[in-house]
Amino acid sequence: MQHTPNHIFFFFLIIALLTCNGCSSVPSDDLSLEQHLVQEETDSIALDEQSDEACSYFYFLWGTHAENNSRYEEAEEAYEKALICDPDSRSIIRKLPILLMRMNRYEDAAKWLNATIAKYPNDSEDRTLLARLHVRNDEIDKAVKLYKELIAIDPDDETVLLRLGFLYSEQKLYANAEKIFHQALALNNESLFAHLYLARLAVQNKKKEQAEQWYEKAIALNWSVDLALELAQFYTMQNNLAKVEDLYRSILEKHPNDRRGGLGLVHTLLLRDKEQEAFDVLMKLRKDSGDTIQIDIILARLHLRSNRLDKAASILTPLAEQGDVPEATYMLSVIYYEQKKFSASLSLLSEIIEGSSHYEESIYLQIRILMEQHKQSEAIEIIQKIIANEAIATPGFYTLLASLYIEQDKIQDGYDILETALVKYPDNAQIYFEYALLLEQDDQQNEAIIRMEKILEIDPDHAEALNYLGYTWADNNINLDKALQYIQKSMSLKPDNGYIQDSLGWVYFRMGKLDLAIKEIVSALKLAPDDPHIHEHLGEIYLKMGKKIKGREAFTKAKQLFKTPEDKLRLQEKIDALK
Repeated sequence: MQHTPNHIFFFFLIIALLTCNGCSSVPSDDLSLEQHLVQEETDSIALDEQSDEACSYFYFLWGTHAENNSRYEEAEEAYEKALICDPDSRSIIRKLPILLMRMNRYEDAAKWLNATIAKYPNDSEDRTLLARLHVRNDEIDKAVKLYKELIAIDPDDETVLLRLGFLYSEQKLYANAEKIFHQALALNNESLFAHLYLARLAVQNKKKEQAEQWYEKAIALNWSVDLALELAQFYTMQNNLAKVEDLYRSILEKHPNDRRGGLGLVHTLLLRDKEQEAFDVLMKLRKDSGDTIQIDIILARLHLRSNRLDKAASILTPLAEQGDVPEATYMLSVIYYEQKKFSASLSLLSEIIEGSSHYEESIYLQIRILMEQHKQSEAIEIIQKIIANEAIATPGFYTLLASLYIEQDKIQDGYDILETALVKYPDNAQIYFEYALLLEQDDQQNEAIIRMEKILEIDPDHAEALNYLGYTWADNNINLDKALQYIQKSMSLKPDNGYIQDSLGWVYFRMGKLDLAIKEIVSALKLAPDDPHIHEHLGEIYLKMGKKIKGREAFTKAKQLFKTPEDKLRLQEKIDALK
């Protein structure tokens, strides 16, 4: 920052001494802020009735210089003295609340602005500033009231209309917001923000076609990278990948080095199975980029997608050797794991330190490798040490330790660690879920149901808990209406989950709705073709429909897929009963 030379201050001082007749009556420095807030109080101060503009200007310049150099208290004092010289100076009256906000004295700023509004009721700038202050303080109702007053003063203020509409949408008063945005649009049919806000409002209200129309009008009015990115995100949600690709390409045509557009295009091309095009775009981005790490990571992922492990490893190895790219280190350790190079993988995983990205994933992979090497005790010791360190312990580590105990048939140790976890994380749905699964495995289904119901108290949209309860009731042929409701909600949360769709088919089977049951089970098998339980359910439905040959075929497939001798024997008994 530059400092004003001393001779300029001397110049201001001389001007003030020659012209500032009223300055001799300036009160002491301890004059409180509130003395400038109300006209009646300032009238009582013994001042020359004539404002002294030269005196005011001197202190105004002094305050501005102090403010520009972050000497806020000095600036406040100077502005106050300027107001004493000229109590009606609008420029200074507006300066003070802005200064107070810069000093984080928001309550004092609000007092200033309320007093100014009372004095100048038809001036819009003070209301606008106070409204924005209320928004900043999350006092939305107060801000809405002020914007309404501003519209009453000037019904044709487009900016105020847009701000009011935005606040209505924040309050979820969508009908009010839409009305206001249309009002703004009536004033200016080419208002970018009116079109944009209406598009966002339509998205919020799940009116996809309207949203698309408003978005397309907005981008036709004023194309920008940010708007193109937002529209691409909208079309991604609609699974209209052709439009998404066009938008990202339009970004790159106008801004060839835009990484967001380039990486977005790569992702979209991969979703459209245009792998070579994605690779070409990445290579161009890498050539033009000063920072290649992120692009190299994506290139490695692209090679992994096509199972080119060696090529991915050749990209990741130099990144991992840098020691400061934990994502590369973790990915390379995964490659070594897939290649059965367990020692090399464990060595890399040990380099991912606490607090870095992928630390928790690195621990999970370490445990998986140790379990495959039958080093259960070593795996348990690692998790026990982590849990002892509160700085890095997470609910996931507790549930992992519980699962390790269960693997060793130490059921009580599993219960104990989950109870400890619930003391520390009493509202963690995942811990309750693991607890319920343990109870189910331990043939305590009623207790498992209690835990699952607790999960829904914490998280009503927990898809797995909804599915468990719905399926369990259906399997026990009880609460079928409620089971159907739970499973349908679970399906809406995870529509492409074959196991949940199997549950839906099973509850229809229990309700005697066999046509619906067979439809859902067949769809479930498309999503999870190797699940023996779904094939077994299919066989049961065919039997109920009198289609014994198809039922036997389904049971035979289930028997082939089951792993344990007990399950295979059970299915063989069903097959034999149909001969």
